[in-house]
Amino acid sequence: MLNRRAFGVGAVAASLIGLPARAAATITSDADTAHSALLQRLTTTFLRRSPEEATGIGFDTGADAGLRAQLDDRSIAARAVDRHGVRQAQALLAGVDRAALGPAAVLDHDVAIFVCDTLADLLARPGYVDLNLRPSPYVVNQMNGAYYWLPDLIGSAPLKTPADASAWLSRLTALATALDQESARITHDADIGVIPPDFVITRTLTQLQAMRDTPPRNSALIAPALLRAAAAGLPDMADAAATIFTTRIAPALDRQMATLRAIAPSAVGIPGVWRLPDGGGYYAAALRANTTADIAPADLHREGLAQCAALTAEIDQLLRAQGLTKGSLSARLAALDADPRFVVANDDAGRARILAAARQSLDKVTARLPLAFNQIRVPPLEIARMSTAIEAGSPGAFYSGSAIALNLRNPGEHPLWRLPTLVHHEGVPGHHFQASVLDGAGNLSLFRRLVRFSAYTEGWALYAEQVAGEIGVYADDPFGRIGELQSQLFRAARIVVDTGIHHKRWTMAQAVAWMTENAGEQVESTIREVVRYSVYPGQACSFKVGANRIVAAREAARAAMGPRFRVQDFHDIVLLSGPVPMTVLEAATRQWSAR
Repeated sequence: MLNRRAFGVGAVAASLIGLPARAAATITSDADTAHSALLQRLTTTFLRRSPEEATGIGFDTGADAGLRAQLDDRSIAARAVDRHGVRQAQALLAGVDRAALGPAAVLDHDVAIFVCDTLADLLARPGYVDLNLRPSPYVVNQMNGAYYWLPDLIGSAPLKTPADASAWLSRLTALATALDQESARITHDADIGVIPPDFVITRTLTQLQAMRDTPPRNSALIAPALLRAAAAGLPDMADAAATIFTTRIAPALDRQMATLRAIAPSAVGIPGVWRLPDGGGYYAAALRANTTADIAPADLHREGLAQCAALTAEIDQLLRAQGLTKGSLSARLAALDADPRFVVANDDAGRARILAAARQSLDKVTARLPLAFNQIRVPPLEIARMSTAIEAGSPGAFYSGSAIALNLRNPGEHPLWRLPTLVHHEGVPGHHFQASVLDGAGNLSLFRRLVRFSAYTEGWALYAEQVAGEIGVYADDPFGRIGELQSQLFRAARIVVDTGIHHKRWTMAQAVAWMTENAGEQVESTIREVVRYSVYPGQACSFKVGANRIVAAREAARAAMGPRFRVQDFHDIVLLSGPVPMTVLEAATRQWSAR
């Protein structure tokens, strides 16, 4: 049995005020109870308006099981209702006496204030924002929209009873409505001057067409559900599902493609949001939402350049130690990408080799977790190829639902010296480990389990790459260590490029050239990255800003505590506080180290 100390927000608060967790559980004021009830009421109200989030968090059961048959209302009218609901929540939270709350309730309150203030700002702007507070000015693009997100949600629905089957068919039918609502918003936003770049429209149309042309019985939307229904002994739903796709969903996809083609002649090839109405204001709001910090774009650009210079110098030394002394940094990293020791074949055998190497890296770092963590239980993690339907517009990898999806469209984008760091980021001790620890803690409220912050989640995953190096996974792997630092350089370069295109008005060509020349990235993957930044302004900055702040909080605590400091306990504070803005996390770690 693995040794683990599972405690939630109550225990984190206890550590902040110097009491044992059991004692802290008895110290709950009437104000705390009232505040908890308020957040619970606000959260359940939201979840009943967002069936998709309800499914994601397991809220669609019992009296709320009917939500399984529905999808979110994506209409313009629904957005107005959402704005009104956020304003009501702000008014209720403003009436809370923060001074009367205990430490755990204060943490919840500060998180709620940040979330509501940010949503109030972003919902007043065009486009889309999710509960990671990641805004996109374009409702549908190559990384966003009902066509992009909903196949996994619908395809993975529980199918054990006839009621589940009925709900699944209803939700499948509702996809057509969601598509049409988004198409109406595409037109609405275009009328006020918000049109995606032409290269975004092109990529989005390609992906929509692929979904439209895939035989429904073989699609990610329908095929997995049919298999689970058959395994549960439910009546065959293949014909009903195919009819819904053919008569409802396919025509809605056609209408959405027609909508995008109608605005395409007005699109331009400029990636930055500065060209949109109040583009500067939009970018400032997007940066704050993603980094959970108030940093001026010009200041952030300078910070990114300085971090890139420092990391470049360190990588240069390591390359020289391996005999790679000639040429620019990017040329030498490109040479590693082409080195036969690290290249795999561009075929299924090469893809299988990448997946096997990724699993080996996962096993290696998992064995070393006790060196840095008290929480060491790691649930099974699947590593598999990303759905081919979305590879063209997706990043190199992402973590979702206890699985790492690797973009293996071109296996050459994953030379083996870069692969361990990717596994540490998406898997252990990154996203999968972070989610697993939080799931095991148990005490987070419904509200705190719902909200998320890119600077916290992505910042942790990037910080986790550093931790993997600190616990010795590269002791016998100098090229893996170069991969770790190159990953850090890549994230610092993201800050430079994101602020470059959205604030300094760089062109696509400028952005791609800067990234490939200064961060050692490959051209194909860099183009895809810059296209990503164009539709999710500021999100690329959240990784390095979040990681830097976690490191700074750690070193401040180490200096304050001296020999009392244990990195395992610091990691408990960060992981078990749950998703929080960076300012809230920094305050929590300061209190912990002082007590």
